[in-house]
Amino acid sequence: MNKLQYKKGLLYTSIELKFGEKNIIIEDVIIDTGASHTIITTEYLEEMDIPLLDDDELVKSTGYGGVACYSIRKRLDEIKCGNLILKDIKLDFGVIDPKDRINGLIGLDFLIGSKAIIDLVDLTLSEKE
Repeated sequence: MNKLQYKKGLLYTSIELKFGEKNIIIEDVIIDTGASHTIITTEYLEEMDIPLLDDDELVKSTGYGGVACYSIRKRLDEIKCGNLILKDIKLDFGVIDPKDRINGLIGLDFLIGSKAIIDLVDLTLSEKE
């Protein structure tokens, strides 16, 4: 079970990304049931020193209000949020918040794939058994 933080009207948590022997914990990631894909800011690609590969994709996303932005979709070995784990997953890396207040959004790809249950009473994220 993963405890969530409710601040500024949003649900925040932390995640861990793994690529080969490299891993990183990312704080201030928002649980976003309105996002189809998980997206992380690009600075974490640089921080983990993850190279660009032939199977990476450039994707166009449209956010609320119709604003389009581009990100790179990369395959990572694992994403972990509390006890929820998905292996061999494609995540988007791009600009989310130009003011750098948000480090990422956990989207439905992760939430559905990990069988997540969001408990809004106890503010927890857990796996459906």
